[in-house]
Amino acid sequence: MPRFPVMVPPWSRRGWIWLVAGTEDGVWAARQLLALAVPVRVQVVSPRACRAYGSLTTNPAFQCRAMAMGPGDVHQVLTGPAPPALVVDATHPFALRITRTLHTACSAVAVPYLRFQRPQLPPGAATVVDRLEAVQNLGQGSSLLAAIGSRSLVPLVGWHGPRRTAARILPTATALQQALAAGLPPERIAPLQPIGAGHNGETHLPPDPATSLEAALCRRWTVDVVLARQSGGTPERQWHRVCAALGVSLWLLRRPQEPGPMAVCTRETLSQRVRDCLRKTWSAQRER
Repeated sequence: MPRFPVMVPPWSRRGWIWLVAGTEDGVWAARQLLALAVPVRVQVVSPRACRAYGSLTTNPAFQCRAMAMGPGDVHQVLTGPAPPALVVDATHPFALRITRTLHTACSAVAVPYLRFQRPQLPPGAATVVDRLEAVQNLGQGSSLLAAIGSRSLVPLVGWHGPRRTAARILPTATALQQALAAGLPPERIAPLQPIGAGHNGETHLPPDPATSLEAALCRRWTVDVVLARQSGGTPERQWHRVCAALGVSLWLLRRPQEPGPMAVCTRETLSQRVRDCLRKTWSAQRER
């Protein structure tokens, strides 16, 4: 069968896309962007996150950089000798600091910015709260499993005690140090990678939530309340399933509002929105 060359749209020959992301949305988004024949650089926070991109790392049009970035780092990329033609922000819905930094920096130097938004899942039987203080009084004898990150453990342990609080945290030295510093004993800490996307960008949840790792943690610690984040991602979907299967109460920290008006896209609209942004950028460059 004859092989035909990939036709590269003219608007993609000028510049590259900077995808700032994690792994769940980032792997999927990177594949969609590369399918547009546009060079893509993914920015993640750790080398472990880069490894999640699997075979994409062998694509000559793909790069993965691992570094936590501050405002100065973002400005340097946007104003360098070869700035991106577009920034796609697919960071976590609770990572407001980097979203605000990217949006502000792009506006300042006129680099197009596109915010990828996850859908918000129906709360179902979960209790959605605005502040951490809402879980201060869960009732006498309640056993809490916190799956909201290690930074918020100090008040939780203070309210419920180290023997009534357990935590699922990221498997990093920093997260473990924070959990121990909050007063949790080692046997009440589970340093585990959350459920995320595979190398193809798709996620397949275990068919029976009652036999999942999350369910095993709830049983081990006799948990009756799980506190997670309303992220709209796979971890939240899994906690809905597990808590329903075990009869455990699920409390969710409400997803924060995005910082100001911005151009947004979803899984359904990402490719078309990117095409539109790059066409406008290419047309503006041609008219200069």
